[in-house]
Amino acid sequence: MYAVMTAEPLESEDLIPLPSPQLLRRYGTSDVAMRRLRSRHHQLLVMRRSSLDDAARTQLRTRVEALRRAEAHDGVVIDLTIPRAVEERSDEVSLEHATQWYVVDYAGLEAGLLTTVGLTSFGLPEVDVEEVDQQGHAMFSAVLAGLVHRLIAEWPANDPVGTATITLRDIAYGLGDPGAAGTPGNRSVDVAIDYDPDRQRLVVRVLGDPATTLFAP
Repeated sequence: MYAVMTAEPLESEDLIPLPSPQLLRRYGTSDVAMRRLRSRHHQLLVMRRSSLDDAARTQLRTRVEALRRAEAHDGVVIDLTIPRAVEERSDEVSLEHATQWYVVDYAGLEAGLLTTVGLTSFGLPEVDVEEVDQQGHAMFSAVLAGLVHRLIAEWPANDPVGTATITLRDIAYGLGDPGAAGTPGNRSVDVAIDYDPDRQRLVVRVLGDPATTLFAP
């Protein structure tokens, strides 16, 4: 579900409550997008329903549709699931670039926890990465990007619960590296994935030190 925000009304005017500026900033909306939103008060809602099997493709098509409408009318798109402004162009949208589709919530970092926001749009549970080293949390965030890249690509055909191997190439795709296809696939780190039915979340532990197994010379 997306809101296309424009300075002039489009073919219909939707009046759903929008996320607060504080919430948009918390989940990564840039200062530029926030300034543009101040002069764009008209909204058009773009929402689609999908079966689980077609969720990823429907997400892709819906985001591209919303962005194209915004580009045609100098608008701004808000992803209402996360929520944040969508700041890539319509021709940049990619399911392989995992960080386009979720954000990391660092509120639990002091307790060694990273959590995702946004994966429910694919019919996936959100992810909790536990036992995160606070000083090296960027490495764990990179592994998470590689994991989400794989989750989006393999869900729902493959059950994610179990042990998975995340390669440096997975991480490159997840982070949107244009050279991802040429990134070596022989460096990797294993992760253990469980499902917590009470929280309805995937619980992930990184098995080993990603800084050593992935990035050490």
